[in-house]
Amino acid sequence: MTKKVSVIIPAYNKAALTVKTVESVLGQTYENIEIIVVDDGSTDDTAQRMASFGDKIQYIRKENGGACSARNRGIRSAQGDYLAFLDCDDMYLPEKIEKAVEYLETNTNFGFVHTPVYMATGGAKRVLRRYPLVKTCPSGWIWRKLLLKDFSVINSTVVVRRSCVKECGFFDEAIFTPADWDMWLRLAERYEAGYMNEPLTVYDKVSGGYIPRHLEQSEREGLRVLEKAFQRNCRLSRRFKNQCVSNLYLRHAYSYSKINNTDVAREKAFLSIQKNMFNLKAFVLIAAATLLGKNMHHAWKRFRPF
Repeated sequence: MTKKVSVIIPAYNKAALTVKTVESVLGQTYENIEIIVVDDGSTDDTAQRMASFGDKIQYIRKENGGACSARNRGIRSAQGDYLAFLDCDDMYLPEKIEKAVEYLETNTNFGFVHTPVYMATGGAKRVLRRYPLVKTCPSGWIWRKLLLKDFSVINSTVVVRRSCVKECGFFDEAIFTPADWDMWLRLAERYEAGYMNEPLTVYDKVSGGYIPRHLEQSEREGLRVLEKAFQRNCRLSRRFKNQCVSNLYLRHAYSYSKINNTDVAREKAFLSIQKNMFNLKAFVLIAAATLLGKNMHHAWKRFRPF
């Protein structure tokens, strides 16, 4: 008998997109799938739209508490051997689950697997590009690299063994923007990670714009994720910890440059250098901010830290 996969979809006020998300799971080539839609207190017609699927999905409605609380509610209800987390504005390509399960069944030493995505406009009306652009991504024991760079383990691409989540704990509901990074770090500390170099998920670039609008919160919570990881791994050297914090400040410097906030971008780059004076990309960003002003982002793209 094939292993069951529980696909957990946290939904909030995106009824039309959530319908397309559910349909993409119903259209999978893999049959033994449990679809759990957790409505996080939507005020639109999500409930009515989900009712049209009948017993094809498990629909759970709860008071608004954020995406992490919705994912955790789904985990508690899940019966699958594997868990998959799919945001309500993203979609799976038809062979997504089949290929992920095949990979994990073949590579029994891996705790979870992830892939790149196709970036698209609202409702996948137009595919823009593949992300990340790199052809390879670290696999195996990745936690140190993930801690240092937060490379792209994209939430809606992950399929994980349910037993691994049970061992490592649920999503941290006190963290919002980098909560997935926190989860992948905890998993990667205990289990090897697999990577399939094939985009099998479509990520909605238009809907996925929360972090650029909440950069202060993202930075604050990112520092909290690092603090938690350092507490769990107290033997990490001070130099390595400083490199991790330096890179986090540099990522946010780059994010501020994207919205043409040159002064704050330069400020974050200085913080990056204070933690690691050998972070050359921070010096490049400061030079670009000083010489080019609001045009810095175009010159900085080739040096970006992701």
